[in-house]
Amino acid sequence: MVSDCADAQEPDFARLVRQAKAGDAAAFEAILCQFERRVLLTAMRLLNGNLEDAKDAAQQVFLRLHRSLHQLDASRHFASWLYRITVNVCRDMLRMRARRPVVPLEEAGHCAVAGGTEDAMRRDEQMCLIYAALATLSEHERAAIVLRDLEGISTAEVARILQSSEATVRSQISYARVKIRKFVDRQQKRGL
Repeated sequence: MVSDCADAQEPDFARLVRQAKAGDAAAFEAILCQFERRVLLTAMRLLNGNLEDAKDAAQQVFLRLHRSLHQLDASRHFASWLYRITVNVCRDMLRMRARRPVVPLEEAGHCAVAGGTEDAMRRDEQMCLIYAALATLSEHERAAIVLRDLEGISTAEVARILQSSEATVRSQISYARVKIRKFVDRQQKRGL
């Protein structure tokens, strides 16, 4: 889990949110700086490793955040609310992408393994395999497993973010893990 910011429930952060809601641009910029990396990484994982799409998604997330910050009430956990926006933006992008032609994994630019050390190349190949496996999941399974296993968020919190029951989230994660395991096994048998 990326821990690049303080918990959104700390008094200083609550003050930042209040200031941003009141129109303080510097406070909003401080919030953006605290969450920018986390949103980008989550978007990249939800969008199958495509960095350019993840950057676009992060921009859209922060635009939506800015437009709807006034709707956030103090009783809601800011990070959960931001993850909800991130998941929704990424789902929208995936739906739009589904309408476009598909590029085979081997030709996808974000999975090209360039020169470098053997360890770096192996890590790049593993990341490509992970993103390819995530791409085989349904939107709901992908969001659940990214938030739970890659972001390290509790199952209860993932359920709140995805507006599902904990049982549903556990089921989605379980199915996702099985599908990922099968995908990786198939790829390893093929020698990829």
